[in-house]
Amino acid sequence: MNDERTQPVANLLTPPPIDPVLELLVEWEERRAAGESVSAEMLCPNDPRLQQELRDRIARREKILAALELSPEVSGSFAGGRTPLALPNLIGYEILELIGQGGMGVVYKARQLALNRIVAIKMILSGVNASRQELSRFRAEAEAVARLAHPNIVQIYEIGEQNDCPYLTLEFVPGGNLSHQIEGTALPPRRAAELILALAKGIQHAHERGIVHRDLKPGNVLIDANGTPKIADFGLAKRAEGNIAHTLTGAIIGSPTYMAPEQAAGNGSEIGPATDVYALGVMLYEMLTGRPPFKGDSVIETIQAVREQDPLPPRMVQPKVPRDIEIICLKCLEKKPANRYANAAALAQDLQAFLQNEPISAQSLTLVEQVTRTITHHGFDERIQGFTKWMLFFCPIPLTTHLIAWYFLTGKPYYANGMIATTSFVLFVMLPLMIRVGAPSLRLIPSWQRKHFLTTWIGHTIAMAVLLSVVLITVPADRPNLRLMVYGLWAGAAALSFLSHAVEAGFYYIVGGVMFVMAIVFALTPMWAPLEVATLMTCNMLLQGLYLRSQRREPYVTADARVAAATTMVPPERN
Repeated sequence: MNDERTQPVANLLTPPPIDPVLELLVEWEERRAAGESVSAEMLCPNDPRLQQELRDRIARREKILAALELSPEVSGSFAGGRTPLALPNLIGYEILELIGQGGMGVVYKARQLALNRIVAIKMILSGVNASRQELSRFRAEAEAVARLAHPNIVQIYEIGEQNDCPYLTLEFVPGGNLSHQIEGTALPPRRAAELILALAKGIQHAHERGIVHRDLKPGNVLIDANGTPKIADFGLAKRAEGNIAHTLTGAIIGSPTYMAPEQAAGNGSEIGPATDVYALGVMLYEMLTGRPPFKGDSVIETIQAVREQDPLPPRMVQPKVPRDIEIICLKCLEKKPANRYANAAALAQDLQAFLQNEPISAQSLTLVEQVTRTITHHGFDERIQGFTKWMLFFCPIPLTTHLIAWYFLTGKPYYANGMIATTSFVLFVMLPLMIRVGAPSLRLIPSWQRKHFLTTWIGHTIAMAVLLSVVLITVPADRPNLRLMVYGLWAGAAALSFLSHAVEAGFYYIVGGVMFVMAIVFALTPMWAPLEVATLMTCNMLLQGLYLRSQRREPYVTADARVAAATTMVPPERN
């Protein structure tokens, strides 16, 4: 075997399917570097088979890192710890210093001796111990970048291999990455527009050659000495005519804060150029406001926010942001890919128009469009599809029990008390029973949303009980029909409860509004209020059940599975 080999990109192998163990190992490496003690059981709590394999891989990784910390030389390997004691020896290059390291890759500053120029050398962190998947990802990046030549994309000079360890020789960009420039502070709008304009031109060049980056973020944008941004780290790149990256059905590929909704949903078939346009919009938003549009306390919270919530308009965070640049930003952040810019070139044209004080092509949403979008979004619905059969099973009970009670109690002096007792049975017995039998479906909901659902429902039930108690105590026993006012009060409480869910399913804005109207109707028709309430409850459960059943597309992925899938996210590496 030769000491040094170079190979054309055309000879690089197509990577195999993604190895989930490797992706969990990436998370272990990052959390370990952050000072956390993480076990295999913590990373994949529901898969004993993966746990065992991950334990073995972690043990091998720890041996490598221990050897790097103790040994003055790294023989036959390019592996490096966070502070390696010896730089690798690469024929034809003088390795000067370590300048970047992620969960899988390491980047060195080096001098290419033949041409006497400073370059960046990118290697696999585990060197000769690299797995097949690590090699595949590394070669995928090489193949992607080698097809591109643009001033806003980091240039690749050479693809080589020495002692069975592949390496890339890349353009050296000395100015650090874009995340260092932002660091929680807003940039001037024109500077933000200039940066995204340059990146849009670069990514359009990649798209025209069939390459989708899929992991655009400030950490993957390097800034040269002249302030020119350059896109780096194509390790998750995807070719339009054939995937050269690491895909797993239902897996979440990318960084959660910057991923598009179709990435957050694990819909690999929908990932394309519009995915990169979305990421450019996230970066533009962060530059304009000093913060990304979505960032939860955990990975799963961020992913759910990306999928379901609309971003707060930049001008509500930074009032001095020009209106046109806000419209451009929100156009990029549309949930549906078809509603974003048709391509990065169209985004670049609008940014150029903004910088030249010319009209932009993007238009802000009309009031009708905003209301329609708010009402029709239903991110919460798919997670309560498990309640569908129970809603349809229980929906006849309210109206049936009230009709029976009305038949036997109408005209009797105890009519009001009897109807209130019937309604109380439905509210405080039937509904809790439905929640109980449908409890397994709640396990599909992320814990923070499950808590929101249960807290709202429990609070609603307590409020109903308190209102009933107040009415029973304050209304004289000799005026029982006056107690029927409780139906109007119950309707008002129910309206507030539905509105609290509207942030996750816009349809509940309509339901809440209807309940407020019905509260007035119940107050005006107290003797008929019990039957009106029963009819409303039965129709509400029936319509929701039928609606949810019509929306059923595919089984919802559990929260634990999504967290495991989210470990496919690759940490930033910079040169």
